Amino acid sequence: MRELNSKQTLQNRDRVLGCMVGGAVGDALGYAVEFSSWPQIRSRYGERGITRFELDRRGVAPISDDTQMSLFTAAGILLGMTRGSMRGIMGRIDTYCWYSYQDWLKTQELTCRPKKDEYENDGCHTWLMDVPELYARRAPGNTCLSALRAEASRKRAENDSCGCGGVMRTAPLALLNYIHGYAGGNAAYCDMCAAEAARITHKHPLGFIPSAILNHMLMDILAGLEDRTSRPEYFVERALRTIPEVVSEADFHKTYGELWPQHLETQKNLVVRAIDLAYSDMPDPLAIESIGGGWTGHEALAIAIYSAVKHKDSFEEAIISSVNHSGDSDSTGAICGNIMGCLLGRSAIPAHYTENLEMLSIIEEMGDDLFTGCIISEFDEINTPEKQRWYEKYCCHHWIPSNE
Repeated sequence: MRELNSKQTLQNRDRVLGCMVGGAVGDALGYAVEFSSWPQIRSRYGERGITRFELDRRGVAPISDDTQMSLFTAAGILLGMTRGSMRGIMGRIDTYCWYSYQDWLKTQELTCRPKKDEYENDGCHTWLMDVPELYARRAPGNTCLSALRAEASRKRAENDSCGCGGVMRTAPLALLNYIHGYAGGNAAYCDMCAAEAARITHKHPLGFIPSAILNHMLMDILAGLEDRTSRPEYFVERALRTIPEVVSEADFHKTYGELWPQHLETQKNLVVRAIDLAYSDMPDPLAIESIGGGWTGHEALAIAIYSAVKHKDSFEEAIISSVNHSGDSDSTGAICGNIMGCLLGRSAIPAHYTENLEMLSIIEEMGDDLFTGCIISEFDEINTPEKQRWYEKYCCHHWIPSNE
């Protein structure tokens, strides 16, 4: 972990938890209206649209596949980090998401963890497979399902999808990348890793380039390069300048600028338009409609950026803005929640957005794990309850609720 004073440590933990919880809040608020048009939303919830959770019969606000997959992203990269600590060798951090996403796929096809004689023999790679609430289909994206099924059968996923199913799940990479100085703090390399995590399922550049941009933004926010509440677009502008220089290992080590100049320009133009609209007097739903529906990665990122810039001082107002439109409301809400939670911290999220949030304890546990990082090593004795719990979770892939 980076060398920090106690105040910086507390701030960074607040931001990491804010990013994880904020993403889930935006996801849950938007999930209730994901397939509704703005006129339908306004007719049902009033002139401002949906502003509070719609609870299910259990009295909770359900998360969607967006938060599910974000949790599996976090579990995968922490699996990789732990492998590096325990064996002294590891692959590139995003490659472990392949394994954790295969676990997520099982939760969409099974009702509980597979039968097993021993944990090592059940084909599971993450402790999340012990969380019953994750065995639920919450409108999973067809691209994610088909790509992961192909990979499971050892066939290379082939598609030209630029859907938002990549960018909505990759924020945890930025948290680990910055807090623990992955790749020696080489932000451009970390940006590539975030893009490659999205590229596991989404093969069109506009399906994975947004993840690189979001990663750069979140790492810069954590670095505190500017007063975080003064001008969020500062981080956007820095990312847009940097991304063309990212080198893609999968494409003969060419830069993004060499490989996909037209797609980079498309993303940049849309984001610049979103920022301009944020400074206009156009009502949020109309402004967002002019950006797009958020079904694609570049549109979803641009909408989230619009709401974050427009309502930079208020987590609540930004989230409300980001979900009230005719489009992929849960994904735009999740991405906006990642940004605003990282900008303002967990402490800035109103209680009415957390007290009924599904799986809050799991989301915060994962956030704490991302902040703490691996606490065991090959030559270290597992001699505390905390170390034993980490070993069970990331070496044995087994989880016991903390209240047991």
